[in-house]
Amino acid sequence: MDSHALEQVLRRKSIPRGQLTLLKELYERDETEWVSSSELVDRIRWGNEERFPGVLGAFGNRINATAEVTGEPGSSAFFDRQRIDSKTHYRLRSDAREAIEEVHVLLDTFDQHSMSDLLEPGTEIEAERLESEG
Repeated sequence: MDSHALEQVLRRKSIPRGQLTLLKELYERDETEWVSSSELVDRIRWGNEERFPGVLGAFGNRINATAEVTGEPGSSAFFDRQRIDSKTHYRLRSDAREAIEEVHVLLDTFDQHSMSDLLEPGTEIEAERLESEG
């Protein structure tokens, strides 16, 4: 997918805590590394498996509702998904990594805040900050 369209996914509205932590976790991994869903749940949702599908679903809705995105790819526009040892694993797609790198406020947030900081209730990157640098 076009990295400009993916960049617009990130810029068009505030990025809430769950999506922010998911992006941070996958972005900071080696680009070839697969991460199991159970490890992602532990890292971004305090082990709460029931909320993880909601994070993925909300992010997929965000993607599909972005005007620059054609079709309805959902979260697969950003993440590769694969079954390994009967568990679902994820990794960030290279074009999604490029899009993240164009959103400097997002990168600054990743650099300046630990995962535990970002897991605090109410954490988000406001739309105004995302739009102002675009």
